[in-house]
Amino acid sequence: HVTPEKFYVEACDDGADDVLAIDRVSTEVTLTVKKDVPPSAVTRPIYGILGTIRLVAGTYLIVITKKKKVGEIFSHAIWKATDFDILSYKKTMLHLTDIQLQDNKVFLSMLNHVLSVDGFYFSTTYDLTHTLQRLANTSPEFQEMSLLERADPRFVWNGHLLREFAAQPEIHRFATPVMHGFITMHSCSINGKCFDWLLVSRRSCFRAGVRYYVRGIDSEGHAANFVETEQIVHYKGSKASFVQTRGSIPFFWSQRPNLKYKPKPQISKSVNHMDGFQRHFDSQIISYGKQMIVNLVNQKGSEKPLEQTFAKMVNSMANGMVRYVAFDFHKECSRMRWDRLQILMDQLAEQQDEFSYFLVDSDGKIVTQQEGIFRSNCMDCLDRTNVIQSLLARRSLQAQLQRLGVLHVGQRIEEQADFEKIYKNAWADNANACAKQYAGTGALKTDYTTGKRTQWGLIMDGWNSLIRYYKNNFSDGFRQDAIDLFLGNYSVDEVEPASPLHVKKDWKFLALPIIMVVAFSMCIICLLMAG
Repeated sequence: HVTPEKFYVEACDDGADDVLAIDRVSTEVTLTVKKDVPPSAVTRPIYGILGTIRLVAGTYLIVITKKKKVGEIFSHAIWKATDFDILSYKKTMLHLTDIQLQDNKVFLSMLNHVLSVDGFYFSTTYDLTHTLQRLANTSPEFQEMSLLERADPRFVWNGHLLREFAAQPEIHRFATPVMHGFITMHSCSINGKCFDWLLVSRRSCFRAGVRYYVRGIDSEGHAANFVETEQIVHYKGSKASFVQTRGSIPFFWSQRPNLKYKPKPQISKSVNHMDGFQRHFDSQIISYGKQMIVNLVNQKGSEKPLEQTFAKMVNSMANGMVRYVAFDFHKECSRMRWDRLQILMDQLAEQQDEFSYFLVDSDGKIVTQQEGIFRSNCMDCLDRTNVIQSLLARRSLQAQLQRLGVLHVGQRIEEQADFEKIYKNAWADNANACAKQYAGTGALKTDYTTGKRTQWGLIMDGWNSLIRYYKNNFSDGFRQDAIDLFLGNYSVDEVEPASPLHVKKDWKFLALPIIMVVAFSMCIICLLMAG
């Protein structure tokens, strides 16, 4: 309910009388009741509060205005937020100069850009940010917490926007933690036995960004493009889950766009890599247990130094919990020899059996726990990584379905045509979602994930590569700034006189275009006046 003085957010649960009152002048947030909402207020339905943010014109409230049901996890509804609205606390913009108005417009367009990227999910009753295994190993106090308090901060994309809500425990119920990534759910049947199959990818908001601007790790050990992917099976009350991670090669390196098709990766020479590297794996071991690194980069050319450095650092860290396998994906699978991926699968099989998977029976008793994790990476942690993750997940699923009695002894998932189609399409959709969020286009090699490598798939890969090239060189700076603003890595200072949006361009920036225009003009004149 909107009035000139306040925003009133009314809870629509049965029997709820709570109303959140947000003062548009003082920005104070308090709890009140339905009868306090003035009848003159302009009313509209919303599906959640994303949070608040300060821009040049003052504070804005971001709300979810459209949602689409993805399905249900253990009878909890899961929603995808498909549209948002950014509401200004200020009733007028007359207090701003023309330059400030322009800057405010740019910041708003940045927020709208982030919100337009597909993949924001939420639930008002279920904690989407944790794996089944993490949720099963919690205390009763944890179960009592609000969703905002108990959520894993790595995967709450509106954590910065909700910081003022987080400071007031009594209003936590009105705050909706939103994750970014991909969720798909399918009711499947094999041998006449029905089960639910889910795929959830959670994208980390630490060191988030776009392809060439964010590589490697930061000083805290957070890796770029870090995504936790969980595959869940639910059959007759039993639940099984298999978790994998992907993330940029975890030391300090960069690959800034420079108009080349593939800029050369640069490993930083001035920092102590071991410090951040150690922090990264310490936190991974706490979260997931043993680590099996699967490095898929090329072992020749510009990617070679990254592979060598990674292997050397794992050796010098000498941690028994971290193991390393390198597999030159492009060399091994060149000329569409996809059968050669089996070499890597055979290499990892023993390790996968040792790690196992998480399984809880219909009585809620934990049968097995996942003891370790595969951390896969290529350069972008998109296309090659997704192919390998889908193969590891299928191998785990095979074991789970046999144990649950869905598959008979000797039966293979690959032979179940209907399920195999659902499985491959879901993993291709997962690849596309992760790629769009990081590289700006759909994934490459998805024709392999969905079936087998084809000539048409190669053509589509070429097209996507071309789009990626354009976006990475000419529009990713804006995308990166937008993400940094949204996540609070950059804060707008209302009183700051010099805005970063108005950097004076050096004369050198203008020299080349002017020379080109003059040269082109001369060329045309010579052609027209040849006589």
